[in-house]
Amino acid sequence: MQFRRLFHAAIAATLLTVAAPRVGTGAGTDIDKAAKILAGSDDYRLRLGAALTLGNTGDSKARKPLEAALEDPHPSVRQAAASALAKLGDALAIPALEQVAKKEPNVPTKAAMNKAIADLKANGVAGGTTAGPTTSTVGVGGAPNWATTKYLVKLGKMANTTGVRGEALAGVLRASAIGKFGSLAGVYVLPDDSSATSIMATAKEKGLPILGVDANVAALDQGTFAGDLKVQAKVAFAITKLAVVKASIEGNASSIGSPSASKNPAVLAKLQDMAVDGAVTSAMGKAPTAFKAAAGP
Repeated sequence: MQFRRLFHAAIAATLLTVAAPRVGTGAGTDIDKAAKILAGSDDYRLRLGAALTLGNTGDSKARKPLEAALEDPHPSVRQAAASALAKLGDALAIPALEQVAKKEPNVPTKAAMNKAIADLKANGVAGGTTAGPTTSTVGVGGAPNWATTKYLVKLGKMANTTGVRGEALAGVLRASAIGKFGSLAGVYVLPDDSSATSIMATAKEKGLPILGVDANVAALDQGTFAGDLKVQAKVAFAITKLAVVKASIEGNASSIGSPSASKNPAVLAKLQDMAVDGAVTSAMGKAPTAFKAAAGP
C-alpha cells in the first residue's frame, strides 16, 4: 500500500524501481541462481535484482525466467523483467511482452513493457529473423510511414541544469526522449544525419508539421520513503514550430532504493537514470495534445 500511495502522490505517472543486491552475472550456474531467486524469493528486492542480473547476462537462456517474471505480483519486479528483456535483446520475448502488456494495470510498468516491445522490434534479431526495422534507436532511422505519420520531431538541446552528473544525465534524457517520442502513434523522430534533409523536404511537400523538441532535467532530489532512499526527477520539454515555442510539457517520477544506495555511486546513478526515464514516460501522456497545439496555426 505504501507504493500505491507513492504512485497516487506523483504529479503524473511514476516509475517505481528498487535497487536490489546483485546476485552475480554470467552464464551457467549464475543464470540458474538468478532464475531460482527470481522465481522463489519472498523478498521482491532480491527478485528485482535477479531480473536485472539476468538482463545483463546477454544469454538467451535468461529469456524464459524473465518472461515468467512478467507475471510477478510486485509491479517493480514486472517492470524490471520487461527492461531486462529489452536489454537481453532476444526478440522472441515480444509475444510474451505483448500478452502481459495488454492486461498490465500499473501505468509505469505497462509503459516499461511497451518500451521493451518497441526496443526489441527496432533492434532485435531472433533466430536470424528480423523482428522489426534494423535501426539503432527506436523512432530514428529508416523512412517514415507516410500513411500514418502526423508529426516529424527534431530533437534539439537536451540539457541538465541540476548540477548532478552533467552531460551523463543529459544523455539519459536524450536516449529516453528518442525512444519514447518515437513510440508515440503518428510521430517520427528525425535522425541526426544527412538523411533528415530529404525526409524533411518530403514532409513539407506533404504538408506535415516539423516540430522541434528541447528538453531539460529541471530537478533531481533525494529524500526518504518508508525508510528507503527516494530519488525524484522532473523533466521539462519545449515544443517549437519554426523556432517559436508553441507548447510545453513536464513529467515527474521517483525511483526507490535501499538506504545504502546513497553510498554506492553506481547504484545511485542507476536510480537517477531510472527516475529521469520515468519522468520522460510521465510527460508522454501530455505529448499528443501538445503536438496538436504546436502544429496549429
